[in-house]
Amino acid sequence: MKNVFFKTRTKVALMATVALTAACNPDELTDLNIDPDKVDYVIPEYLFSQIQLNMPYQNGGLHGGMQYVSTYKDVPDIGGKQFDYIGGFEFDIYSEQFNAIKQCMDALTASDDVNKIALLRIVRAYGYHILTDATGDVPYSEAMGALDGVLEPKYDTQEFIYHDMLKELDEAAASLTPNMPTFGGADVFYGGDTAKWKKFAYTLMLRLAMRLSNVDPATAQTYAVKAIEGGVMTDIDDIAYLQFNATATNPRAPFGEYQATQDPDNAQGRKLASTLIDQFKATHDPRIYVLSVVWKETEDGFVPDTTMAAQRGMVPGSVLGYPADFTSYSEYSPLWWNRDSSPLIILGPAEAQLLVAEAVLRGWYNGVTEKAAYDLAVTRAMEQWALWPTVTSLSPNDSNIPAERIAQYLETGYPYNENGTFAQRLEQISIQKWLSLLGDDYEVWANWRRTGYPAFNFKNWEGNQPYPGSVTGGEMFRRLPYPDERATNNENQQEALTRQGFPLDPSIKAQSDALLGRVWWDKP
Repeated sequence: MKNVFFKTRTKVALMATVALTAACNPDELTDLNIDPDKVDYVIPEYLFSQIQLNMPYQNGGLHGGMQYVSTYKDVPDIGGKQFDYIGGFEFDIYSEQFNAIKQCMDALTASDDVNKIALLRIVRAYGYHILTDATGDVPYSEAMGALDGVLEPKYDTQEFIYHDMLKELDEAAASLTPNMPTFGGADVFYGGDTAKWKKFAYTLMLRLAMRLSNVDPATAQTYAVKAIEGGVMTDIDDIAYLQFNATATNPRAPFGEYQATQDPDNAQGRKLASTLIDQFKATHDPRIYVLSVVWKETEDGFVPDTTMAAQRGMVPGSVLGYPADFTSYSEYSPLWWNRDSSPLIILGPAEAQLLVAEAVLRGWYNGVTEKAAYDLAVTRAMEQWALWPTVTSLSPNDSNIPAERIAQYLETGYPYNENGTFAQRLEQISIQKWLSLLGDDYEVWANWRRTGYPAFNFKNWEGNQPYPGSVTGGEMFRRLPYPDERATNNENQQEALTRQGFPLDPSIKAQSDALLGRVWWDKP
């Protein structure tokens, strides 16, 4: 009986197996591993929105380095003290953002969405110029190759990258076609408006062209003229910016978020720098009433004082330890620190027109006068503050600058020096860019390296000496180091370091001369 039972069980099991195998569909079994709550394909519109949100790259050290702020502490302030800045920049720009761009492009390659492809080429150029400007040669032609099996991308030269970015912008702008599909409402800048994107592309082209003014002036002039004649930004409505809102689940304004979550009681000791406040006061700049406030202690607590006479900046790199007069220095107004609804400008007409003024100054373009471009730039720079909601409940700072104050500033406060030398006029244009691009620290830093203006003093310690412990001898760093790729892409990174003259010190993680090394376009 046992033998019969065994045979019977075996027969039943075999029959069940045959029946089950016949009923199974391999594709259906595979589907069992698919999460029904997630999509397994690229939705270009969603990715494009995320790419735009990732476009700004904030850096607190550069904000001090460009002497907008100062502090009595040492390490938190790069601006006048120049501590080792290793770890200040990572490659997530191309490892995350550019992979998303590649996914978008792959999804759209087989379609006729010429506008979508053009917009992706434009934002890719925007991201890459920040990356290469900060570090020099970077992976470019193979940077997104991990999706194609290239795990050790080569480092392309900055010269190659710049020429290709200019070509990309030229082709992308030319291919933008009205009445063809765009990203529509997923485009958080312009809602798919191709005319405005064309202005964005040409304005970015003008920025990149001017970057080459010292190292390759012929190419710089060619693309600068092409950009201006193509049509750069002129109006407030042309501004590309991110508008944040007051919901906890959405991104907050980065400067306000830092203040609210990391430094709510000003523990870092940040005050507005004397460089900024002195410039405001010397020229009667009405932006001081937007940005600056002194909190005066009274019997009823601290009260805001926004009068120009009360404003006082802290000299960068001159103070160590909490000063007795700490509260007498100016701070950013609550309007600037508003974490829930402050905008973040990506690119705008103020910069565009200052670049036009410089192109005229260099004799590259004669379709407008330097003064006309300068005046328009300043006007737009002051008008754009109306994008910031006024926070009247905390301080009387007002984001709306009256037209008569703008006119007075242009007539008697800081009128364009039409009869000045080339250097004097370039300095004025560059100082105005420093004032106009507050918040875009990477661009201000790049323009400072290219032009040398504003002429910051980074040696404000006793006897005009470098701050104790300064790793650069009191000089402002000119590039940021690569992240350590010795374990993942060592050969290519070492080759790039050697090619640029930035040798890697094997005893430390960082490049020994990374901070003072000059990228290709940064020529004396």
